Amino acid sequence: MAEQDYKFYLNAGIDKTNQGKFEEALELLEKALGLNDKNALIHFSKAIVYHNLNQLRAAYENYSHAIEIDAKMIDAYYNRAQTILAFDNPSKEELQEALEDLLKATELDEKFIDAYYYAATIKKKFEDYEGAIELLDKVLELEPQAPYSRALKKLIEQKYLGH
Repeated sequence: MAEQDYKFYLNAGIDKTNQGKFEEALELLEKALGLNDKNALIHFSKAIVYHNLNQLRAAYENYSHAIEIDAKMIDAYYNRAQTILAFDNPSKEELQEALEDLLKATELDEKFIDAYYYAATIKKKFEDYEGAIELLDKVLELEPQAPYSRALKKLIEQKYLGH
């Protein structure tokens, strides 16, 4: 019966999240977690709620729990990186972790355009301009009209590489 119960609370929590009722969603997801703490989707769903509430450290921790349970949860890597990028003045180590998460997301999904783009922005911050260009070229290969990637590539080439 617990199997059915946790799914009920999980689905209800996701519905409340989609309705923007984050406090209610958290209560339901906590009930689901109480019945099954080994389900990556419950932790991921809690992380999304915390992310929406701008409780970034709690979001980060829950994305990390989801990844510990399911190492192939692509969106958990991407969202955890987005959480780090939203920190006030992320450290170089935190940015490195975000970069690793984004690259892991692209490893698991070779067509994850947004992950390539954000990884390129971090490489630019690290002054790895050639590495950033490589990632932006991958985006443009997948989506030739990607305006932000095209603009960032042009900026890097002109301002930093002197092309």
